[in-house]
Amino acid sequence: MRMMNGGARWRHRGRSGVSPIIGAVLILGMTIAAGTILWLYRPPLPPVPVTIEYVASGDQSEPAWGDPTDCSNTTINANCDNLPAFFIIFTSHSPDSIPLTSLALEMRCNGTSLVNGTFKSMEVVPGSGANPSSSSPLLGHCGTWSPSPYGHTATYFNRLLYFQQVSVGAPVLKNGDLFVIYTHPPADFCDRGGYCPDDDFHGAPPWCFTTQGACSILITYTAHPVSLVATIPFWALSG
Repeated sequence: MRMMNGGARWRHRGRSGVSPIIGAVLILGMTIAAGTILWLYRPPLPPVPVTIEYVASGDQSEPAWGDPTDCSNTTINANCDNLPAFFIIFTSHSPDSIPLTSLALEMRCNGTSLVNGTFKSMEVVPGSGANPSSSSPLLGHCGTWSPSPYGHTATYFNRLLYFQQVSVGAPVLKNGDLFVIYTHPPADFCDRGGYCPDDDFHGAPPWCFTTQGACSILITYTAHPVSLVATIPFWALSG
């Protein structure tokens, strides 16, 4: 308090230095809060599409691993007669790691499913003599035609096709992995058990290669989102 001219006067100290500090703190807090909210809000990104590239190689041959009557030893180091075949060889794919359990192959034949299963469930190690498990895919029908001459469908997938890995036991698809698809042998073919094509099923039916649209291979990615990855018509392949 300062006395001036004989009277008492009060001088009030201003608060001009306090208000800007409080305002700056509030603005900073609001900025941090807004930034946190924006960071926490992450809009879902679209899934990465699955792509697979392959080459189809016809005029091949492969031992008949799935038919014991074609082999001299079915327990280990099997030695089996050759059957005509073609290969589907995977050359590249995206993303890098696609689980074999998330890829399925189906052979459509005369409008029905002749075989359907995951890549993993149709894996075969050639020459190992290992038999498919009881849960392995079985052959169905090709329209009204059954692959079994005995009227049942308890014929395993490896009489028709199988999946072969470049790295046995790898859980994901590798470049160089392939499917071997047997084709129906010529009429004069008879195996070691004396069975001929008319009474012993081997490979894709011959009309798959002579009737356009009769047969095709469908490859599907079965995880989310489910998508058809490839359609391979037999008409374009040599049988």
